[in-house]
Amino acid sequence: MKKFLAVTAAAVLALSVGCSKEEEKPKEEAKPAAAEKKEDGNAEKITLLNFEGDLMNQLRGYHAPFNAYAAGLEKEGEEALPQAELDKLKADAKASGEKAVAEIPSIEVPSELSKENQEAVKGSLEELKKSYEARVAGLEDEAKATEADELFTGFEEKLNSVHEKLKLIPGQFAKEVQ
Repeated sequence: MKKFLAVTAAAVLALSVGCSKEEEKPKEEAKPAAAEKKEDGNAEKITLLNFEGDLMNQLRGYHAPFNAYAAGLEKEGEEALPQAELDKLKADAKASGEKAVAEIPSIEVPSELSKENQEAVKGSLEELKKSYEARVAGLEDEAKATEADELFTGFEEKLNSVHEKLKLIPGQFAKEVQ
């Protein structure tokens, strides 16, 4: 994802530098409204992708302890972890989930996005927060763990609705945090 964002940013920068060195023609003074809208759309796409890249980095940090705990539970036989280690992994996952629940509401949605897209992103972040609340509860109750996955899917769907409006490829955020 970072490579894609870097390549996209480099392409936009190269395009803008290349365009600025062209000789200006008198007809370009009155730029068509369609061209301006297209540039704004690209800027909004880049803003969204940069925001998502930062968000995914943050989510990987929150999610890593849950992944470690799940991996510890799967080990059996001689590879099985001692209960003390599992308890530590579980405590780490709980602390990470609680941190996510506390920090997600303070994530700033870029103001460069349209109002409609800002609202959709805010709604997706609310689903994400609920997902981590359920994930923490899921450490004790398997039904809550399933609910956490469903809420995360809701987060993904809401964020992908913005992708659809901007004609971007849908993100696979669940795979990003695994």
